[in-house]
Amino acid sequence: MNPDINEFTKFHRCLMKSAPEGYKPHYFKLVRHGKTPLPGRSWKKDAPLTFRYACKWMLQGGNIGIAGMEWDELVNIDLDGEHVDKSTLKPTLTTRSRSRTGIHGFYFSDEKDEIPNISTDDDGEVRSQNEYVVCAGSYVPVDDPSRIPEQWRDRAGYYTVEDARPPTKIVFDELPQIFKDQYNKAKAQEAERAKNRENLKPRERTGQCSAVFDVTAYDVVLREGGETEPSERWGSIFHDSKTEANMSLSRNGKYLHCWRHKVYHNGLSALTVLSGHKTCFDAGSPHKDTVGCSGVDDGAILHAWIYAKQNWYIPENDPVPVRALNYVALKHLGYQPPKDQPLPTAIYRQVLTIMEAEY
Repeated sequence: MNPDINEFTKFHRCLMKSAPEGYKPHYFKLVRHGKTPLPGRSWKKDAPLTFRYACKWMLQGGNIGIAGMEWDELVNIDLDGEHVDKSTLKPTLTTRSRSRTGIHGFYFSDEKDEIPNISTDDDGEVRSQNEYVVCAGSYVPVDDPSRIPEQWRDRAGYYTVEDARPPTKIVFDELPQIFKDQYNKAKAQEAERAKNRENLKPRERTGQCSAVFDVTAYDVVLREGGETEPSERWGSIFHDSKTEANMSLSRNGKYLHCWRHKVYHNGLSALTVLSGHKTCFDAGSPHKDTVGCSGVDDGAILHAWIYAKQNWYIPENDPVPVRALNYVALKHLGYQPPKDQPLPTAIYRQVLTIMEAEY
């Protein structure tokens, strides 16, 4: 199956009917039959595709994404799943997702700084600041079309225009209540974590290496919130939880268990998730794995270290881990240092400059 350019054209025309002066949709390429951006490009930093070139990409079989960027007025609200009350969405231009049960509402806002990205466990997301959704006309196969409600099964896999009206304006108070509740909950949790951090000192390193390797799961719970009593289960610090009982601390305080994804974390992998670099599932290790937290690679160490410094887990003068430096050298300069060898001075200086500019 190929993308439906007519559906994309309908969406684009509706979008632009009420667009603010000077607005340019942040269209970009997604892979064929997928929802992920085309590899080897930066969809956030590259110039957006024009409508004409987006159509050309669809003719080649590729999908298109659209993002609400921090500098534009677009806000997308995703109400996901068949049990979510879609009537809570303020009427606007909407599209239906490939599963035919999710709805994406597109809005413009004059108060976009007041509308953050908001995620829920199963009910959807608000995407306004550098986050994207798949555009109408795109096609992503579904695993089991028979599970889709019969009235929508003929368009299974397609993203289609549901309500072909121009986007309306929206402010924070007009968001569906589930998102306002989630936002207020997150604010309260952050206030509690900030209060806890005021009474905690950064962990000092015990040797020549960065102190990030000495951060424990217990340290993370103290700062981010949760129960330190091993017999207690509580809501995850990584993702939403309907049961509020999918996380616990091991008896020795060494590991943080996620019972939703059936993985465990040490302090380093927990920081990796908190940094946003990896998901809970990807950074953790399966409960049956006794080797250790296998999801921590060189890139994870870099982002964990940055998060730890920003959130006062480790001192301001903590040294950058060697593996983090190697990651930056390889990613940005294409340089892979020999095993157990330090970076050459010239490369090292370039890496520090890149870290200051990019991270």
